[in-house]
Amino acid sequence: MPQYRNPQLEEAERLNAEASAAFDEGTRARETADRYVRVTVLLALVLFLVAVGQRFKVRGVRAGAMAVALGLLAYGLFTAATLPRF
Repeated sequence: MPQYRNPQLEEAERLNAEASAAFDEGTRARETADRYVRVTVLLALVLFLVAVGQRFKVRGVRAGAMAVALGLLAYGLFTAATLPRF
């Protein structure tokens, strides 16, 4: 019968669409969280390089470690500034 409609089938299709939208939103949120964690690890690496750089006796090695740390800091801050806000 062409005029027959199954309301439960229509409800199932609507709920399936809602579930797909919620799943996509969760995937986007996870990707954003992963980017925040990467920036945090990068900034922790900057702190590590600064601390290790102070232990060297040779001035050139210390300056090199500080230069690498400064470059990573600039990159980390730029990356953090471009991340989406909640």
